[in-house]
Amino acid sequence: MSFVLSLLLPAVAWAQDLSREALASRMAAHDAPTILDVRTSAEYREGHLAGALNVPVDEVAARHGVLAVPRDRELVVYCKSGKRAARARATLESLGYTHVRLLEGSADAWRADGRPLVSEHP
Repeated sequence: MSFVLSLLLPAVAWAQDLSREALASRMAAHDAPTILDVRTSAEYREGHLAGALNVPVDEVAARHGVLAVPRDRELVVYCKSGKRAARARATLESLGYTHVRLLEGSADAWRADGRPLVSEHP
């Protein structure tokens, strides 16, 4: 039984990803979930999804309270390629967040699709 579960767990995690198309549609309809960018602040300033909050992955555990998001509310997490986002999801889930999804393909794929990013210059 545990062997079967171990085979299914990656599929369950994959099913929790949110497609770029679905997020873009929800953003256009002003129905976007909370979006969390877990890259460094420098990466964030260079270009991020509109409305995304920036909490670097190494600070998620200490700063999750600044999100001001109920633990049962949907959160979509992304980074550059997906590795840090997966770490952040695991951290958030360990803190009791129950609806954490990854942005499919993360920022690299979003950019490759030609979707807009917001840049901040000092």
